[in-house]
Amino acid sequence: MEKDHTKIRAAILILSAALLAFYLVRTHEKAKAPVPESPAPVVVEIKGDVPKPGTYILDAMAATVASAATLAGCPSQIPADVAHQKLTSGQSIEILRRETGTAVRFGRMPGSALLVLGLKLDLNSATLDELLLVPHMHPKIAAAIVDRRREKEWDQVEDLLEIRGVGPKTVRKLEDYLETTHHDR
Repeated sequence: MEKDHTKIRAAILILSAALLAFYLVRTHEKAKAPVPESPAPVVVEIKGDVPKPGTYILDAMAATVASAATLAGCPSQIPADVAHQKLTSGQSIEILRRETGTAVRFGRMPGSALLVLGLKLDLNSATLDELLLVPHMHPKIAAAIVDRRREKEWDQVEDLLEIRGVGPKTVRKLEDYLETTHHDR
């Protein structure tokens, strides 16, 4: 009787080891095969002389001026030099019909829309009202940002340390919402 129990225990032990080995192999195979990430969709604003102005979500792989214009129902031909230009989230495209053809102007969406999309405001172009939408932004700091850039462009978000009352902790909070883009003056 004792021999039978030993054989049963040995069989259970062998079966358990086999199941564990099978599980570990399967887990290892799954870990080796990464799932390719698809790029985030591109959100743009289309306005101007189009039948359906508004905010559009485009597939990142096909986000061009021509595809955005098509979504907005633009009947005119988009100039070849910009038609295949790739778009990024937060861009604003204004399509204007002129006697000489169609003109396309590029800009940024309003600050409130950028923040809702999880995008950052540019220290060198955001208005005072837009800066005040940023969480943890004190009105005096927002005013100092606008005042300082009249004299000198912001090079990086860390330069906010130049403002009286702004320390490293405040900069860390604000850098989730702010960035710098250099503009030609």
